[in-house]
Amino acid sequence: MTSIELNATAHDACLSLFAGIDVGAEDLVLVIRKNGKPFDPQKYANTPADRRRLVKKLSKLTGIIVCLEATGIYHFDLSIALHDAGVLLMVVNPKSSHNFAKVLMKNSKTDAVDAHTLAEYAARMDFVAWTRPTTEKLALRSFARRINALTGQKAAAKKPFACPERHAGNTKSRAARCQLGYRPIGKAH
Repeated sequence: MTSIELNATAHDACLSLFAGIDVGAEDLVLVIRKNGKPFDPQKYANTPADRRRLVKKLSKLTGIIVCLEATGIYHFDLSIALHDAGVLLMVVNPKSSHNFAKVLMKNSKTDAVDAHTLAEYAARMDFVAWTRPTTEKLALRSFARRINALTGQKAAAKKPFACPERHAGNTKSRAARCQLGYRPIGKAH
């Protein structure tokens, strides 16, 4: 199906039901618009359990179009879950939604306002479906993250511990520090 056909299908499915989700490191704020009227914002924790609840809720709303910003790593798991549940999803560049909010003259910057803006963006702008990465790309991403984590752990392990005897009032001997593991790595005592 081409993007033009998908665009028509998305808007024909339900011209009156849109959602915006403001994604943060800790919270997800959802605003649903039906027939041009927004409902009150709903807050979810950005945890696996709450993401499942949110996906379950949105997947029950037939024809809803969901819009969220690409927010580094925080939007990714939610995007995959929504896509896999069959929810029509568009992930937009934060600069695009920021400029859209400027055009609407929305000056306040809260999670609820951002979610309202994203719901309106979904209602007014052409639908462009988010494309899920292939399984191979997801595996590569997982390996890269693991390598990055291990590299950080290795760098932290190479840093010498601060020497406790340099601090005034510290009476621990070198032998006591070594028993507690307070010695620089790679240095002989």
